[in-house]
Amino acid sequence: MPLDETDAEILRLLVEDASRSYREIGEKVDLTAPSVSDRLDRLREYGVLERFTVAVDQSMFSNSAARLVDIQVGPGDAEGLAAGLEAVDGIEHVIRTESGRVVAQAHLAESDLRERLSDLLADRTVIEYRVESVVESAWNPDLHGGEFAVDCVECGKTVEGEGVTVERNGNRYVLCCHSCESLFLERYEELEKGVDH
Repeated sequence: MPLDETDAEILRLLVEDASRSYREIGEKVDLTAPSVSDRLDRLREYGVLERFTVAVDQSMFSNSAARLVDIQVGPGDAEGLAAGLEAVDGIEHVIRTESGRVVAQAHLAESDLRERLSDLLADRTVIEYRVESVVESAWNPDLHGGEFAVDCVECGKTVEGEGVTVERNGNRYVLCCHSCESLFLERYEELEKGVDH
């Protein structure tokens, strides 16, 4: 599945301002609005574009300061802790590292944050735990870090050209070749049989 410089420019324009119209984007990349829409649909289908979102300054809506929560938990506890934090209203960003550290940015009153964390940490092994007030924060997504590439869902290799596309149960999967397609379909069907029993 080739992703070209026009795709990259469309994404850069949306990163700058996600409220841009397809017409406005089209004018900047020399495409029609329907062509921009088609490209964005394709980027969504392949998982390159997950969603459109809005950045909100929470300090304008709340009298609670931004706080950075940094927790190192024992083996096996990080995934559940991250999921628990994601479910808490007032927590904006949650990041989980492979070493078992979970970092989150919260906009909650100190007492509310303490209560939520107490509940979430009750049955977990906590190695280290800090909460600090945030003085300044910036989020600057950047598309200049590397080339666009889609990986084969079967072998993990980069898909060259169009690759092979398989649709199952409303999901689209991209594979690098027909051999991987056969392996993927065989495994998928075995898993489906297991679920049906």
